[in-house]
Amino acid sequence: MEYVAAYEGYIGYRNQILAAIATAVGHEVRLVAADNADNWVSDAVSHASNAARWRWWVLGLPVFYGLTFFPLHVAEKPLQTRRYWFGGLAAIAIFSLFGFIHLTPAVAIQQFAQGFPFPLFVAIVALADGFNPCAFTVLVILLSLLTYTRKRRDMAIVGSTFIATSAMMYFLFILLMIAVGSVLLEQYGRVFLTVLGLGVAIAGLINLKDYFWLKQGVSLSLSATQQRTVSQKAGQIVRQLRASSHDRLQWLAALGGTIALAVLVNLIELGCTAILPVVYMTVLFNYCQATMANLPSVCYAGWTGFYALIYMIPLALILVSFIYSFASTRLTETQGRRLKLVSGLFMVFFGSLMLLQPQLLMLG
Repeated sequence: MEYVAAYEGYIGYRNQILAAIATAVGHEVRLVAADNADNWVSDAVSHASNAARWRWWVLGLPVFYGLTFFPLHVAEKPLQTRRYWFGGLAAIAIFSLFGFIHLTPAVAIQQFAQGFPFPLFVAIVALADGFNPCAFTVLVILLSLLTYTRKRRDMAIVGSTFIATSAMMYFLFILLMIAVGSVLLEQYGRVFLTVLGLGVAIAGLINLKDYFWLKQGVSLSLSATQQRTVSQKAGQIVRQLRASSHDRLQWLAALGGTIALAVLVNLIELGCTAILPVVYMTVLFNYCQATMANLPSVCYAGWTGFYALIYMIPLALILVSFIYSFASTRLTETQGRRLKLVSGLFMVFFGSLMLLQPQLLMLG
């Protein structure tokens, strides 16, 4: 099928034209004789009406599931049983959302994607990425040890240095990933997108597994050995700060150690952080090709800088909380599991979009 300017339309085989129309309207298209045209229009309207009705019923499934919380006395059940119930709620929410999308005409999906503000998408993904169990664990370890210095100023400076260095490393890493990924997307297109979608979805399922069975089997978390390494280096930074009252070079050494720790952490925690940026990279490539095809590098760098700034917000909130309370604490297992659940849901959702509804990624 091809577009012919002389006819101001497309020409091609009948099955090609019908397939293109069916894709656009979101349901099967049948050609009928003139005397049956009225019946066909009536059937089409009825089909669209039924789809719209079922679409909203499907979206209400999580609500009906949630209503079982009190009749089943979930709050009184053992902890693992409660996790299963909340995991079921999360699964039904994902499936119902995709059911809603499946019953929505393709034209409406494309219009929604094209009208969705790209900056809002970047902010949502970056903020979700910022709620990262690995980054939280490392920052909390460092700040907890810094409470022993009894100096809020040192905590603020060292914590800010760690967060800023992490954001800069993340910025450079994502730009490198975009440089490689944009070439592969341009050359292999749908195949590469399918591979990325599978990777994101599998990583999401691993995080969801960690919500139920933390660190059992394959896990995208810092190992015990890595946590000990981080704790040792953070302890060295604290000792240098405590000695800085007699030797100012120790204070500079502590800042240098903080930067080195941030670089190390961002290298060893790529398994935690490299997933959602893949989704961002895919959408960014389409957006920059459509809006700034002549200066794609500027587009990539500008939006990735914005991404890195949003990514710092959750970490900065943790720093502010420590400076205010000035109390040593740890990321609890329950908090870690919840972070895994939320990040896993994001990954499964976006991975499924890349596999099943890639047109939703054509934002702006």
